[in-house]
Amino acid sequence: MRAELAGYARQVLGSGQVVADRSWGHGVAGVLEVRDADGVVWFVKGHGDPERYRRELAAYRRWVPGLGGRAPRLRAYDDERLALVLSAVPGEAGLSYVTDPDVQREAGVLLRRLHGTETLPPWTDLVAEKLDELDRLSVRASRLLEPRELDFVRAELRNLSGVAAPARVPCHLDYSPRNWLVAGADRQRAGRRVHVIDFEWAGPEVWVNDLNRLYFGPWRDRPDLADAFLAGYGRTLDDADRAVLHACGALTAVFIVVWAHGRGEPGFAGAWRQNLRRLMDGWR
Repeated sequence: MRAELAGYARQVLGSGQVVADRSWGHGVAGVLEVRDADGVVWFVKGHGDPERYRRELAAYRRWVPGLGGRAPRLRAYDDERLALVLSAVPGEAGLSYVTDPDVQREAGVLLRRLHGTETLPPWTDLVAEKLDELDRLSVRASRLLEPRELDFVRAELRNLSGVAAPARVPCHLDYSPRNWLVAGADRQRAGRRVHVIDFEWAGPEVWVNDLNRLYFGPWRDRPDLADAFLAGYGRTLDDADRAVLHACGALTAVFIVVWAHGRGEPGFAGAWRQNLRRLMDGWR
């Protein structure tokens, strides 16, 4: 994939020196950092999964422009190669600032901006669609999880039938510090800005489901980080939000267990299975 992406970069940019291979270890996509003849840095991303390519392309065309300079800009795309050429955004890896309340607050501001890029109708079929998703996962999940774990997820989803149909918004769906770049980190905290990358999971969802990577991750033992993020977002979690977050978070755990095992990442799968068991034990 590297040679093909480098060739596509030269085709789009006129020239393209490969600076580094920025691909993730799971091998689902290839990412090259390249520099054009003027010294401008670009990223060329090639997908192995057509669905994830389509989701990311749709997000860059439909919602990401509303974020201005806080996310990459789409320069070109190729449906046959499943490839995108994207501008660079400034900043250091967000994982270095995961426990910084000011960065969490800025990330909340940015997510609210993404969620406001389009108004979508309420999700009247939320429960039915989530149960269908669980059913599609169940064949593979039943080899990795106990029946009581899957029964718990199904019961939690069914309990959402008593929740009013929530609104859907444009969601990132992998919104976590590993997809943040923090700029201005060498200056005062007030000057920091969060940028977001990697929209390959993006799609319409309930707003609170864009929080699960944080809620089940860095927020678990640091409620002050959740408070800072939600202050930036401009909203708090009510009982209905928490019900959706917990039920859909349990479903996300099933998905990640299946996905991670299929890609040889048992540690990642184990961490999310532990999250599921915490929910079963009454963790809120």
